[in-house]
Amino acid sequence: GVLGMVLNEMVQEGLVEENKLDMFNFPTYHPTKEEVRQVIEREGSFTLQIIKTFKMGWDANLQKDNVNYVVDRKMRGEFISKYHRAVFEPLLIAAFGENIMDVLFSRFANLLTQLIEFETLEFTNIVLFLTKDS
Repeated sequence: GVLGMVLNEMVQEGLVEENKLDMFNFPTYHPTKEEVRQVIEREGSFTLQIIKTFKMGWDANLQKDNVNYVVDRKMRGEFISKYHRAVFEPLLIAAFGENIMDVLFSRFANLLTQLIEFETLEFTNIVLFLTKDS
């Protein structure tokens, strides 16, 4: 998504080799609630008691209760960029090298700052209550 947009822009500017981007595989998968249900039922070791989903903003927990400060879009974009960097940087370094990371995540933060104005950036979380079958 957003990170891919930044990488594509960097390819256009000659900062990232196009063949490296073409070969890059970002190993993430986001199953639906129904897919999770099917896997649990097919595996057979557990009984699914409850399955719920909830959405959480990419910048969740940036503001805590009873804190009276203003968090602007720029700060939110930088916050989101930092935790994405913490998670994905090792994969990106392996594919593109360490020398572009600062530029990549700075651009990522800037793009997020723009998107926050127009889009709600959210994760969908799946919460399960299972019991082990005997």
